[in-house]
Amino acid sequence: MVLGSAVSVLAQISAPKSPQITLETEIKSLAQSDVKDAVPRRTDFIVELYSNNSQNLSSPDIRRIYDGEFSRQARKKHDRRVRWLAVVSAIILSCLALAAWSIRKKNLAILKQVSVTLPFGIGTVELDIRQVERNVAWSLYVELVTRIAIQPLESDQGLLREALTSLYSLFGTTRQILKEGGSVVGVSPKSVGGIAIAVLNQGLRPFLAEWHPALEEWEAKRPSTVSRKQHEKDWWKESQLRNKLENLRQDLGKYAEELAKIANV
Repeated sequence: MVLGSAVSVLAQISAPKSPQITLETEIKSLAQSDVKDAVPRRTDFIVELYSNNSQNLSSPDIRRIYDGEFSRQARKKHDRRVRWLAVVSAIILSCLALAAWSIRKKNLAILKQVSVTLPFGIGTVELDIRQVERNVAWSLYVELVTRIAIQPLESDQGLLREALTSLYSLFGTTRQILKEGGSVVGVSPKSVGGIAIAVLNQGLRPFLAEWHPALEEWEAKRPSTVSRKQHEKDWWKESQLRNKLENLRQDLGKYAEELAKIANV
């Protein structure tokens, strides 16, 4: 590339020049061309090339002219690239913002009204369902149907403690799902967030407030030689708690069915 440029320069030198074209202009033109074509700075070559000139330019002058113009053109090229990147970035950010707005608008758009009938004294509720609420209802549904607590617990199967722990964990997962869904899911009685909170406060909280400490008190009395399961079987309230759990399971199953209806699954 350097050889080709040298030949080109020599051809320019040997060719007749217009009086208006000075040696300084020619050196600057070379610097501009080098920056434009991404040719690395070649100061020493330019100085050597023009060391013998008819305009009495010294080597420091040639170096100053070439380096100065090369630096100026490089800055201009860099600034153009920065401006171009800024424009492209602005366009990309605008597209992303538009896409986010479109998604949010779709999520907030009312799709249809759904009537659900819930246990725990909540009753029938008319809901205006949007996509974001469907998503929240689906998450609540999945968390609920995968819990031990809503599976049938036969008299000789499972531990009561595991069932109560599973029920208790619904508080944390429900709170997390509602937080991720945002304020749009609501807390009013006619919202997905509202009915989820009502189920916790009117269904699970009273049940756990009664039975968690009662079972905990009995567990504290277990001899080290008796298994946890056998100790539960020996509790005089064991069958009563299992019956209560079955009633609660049926209510939670109804709640799960209504969540499925909201989620449209």
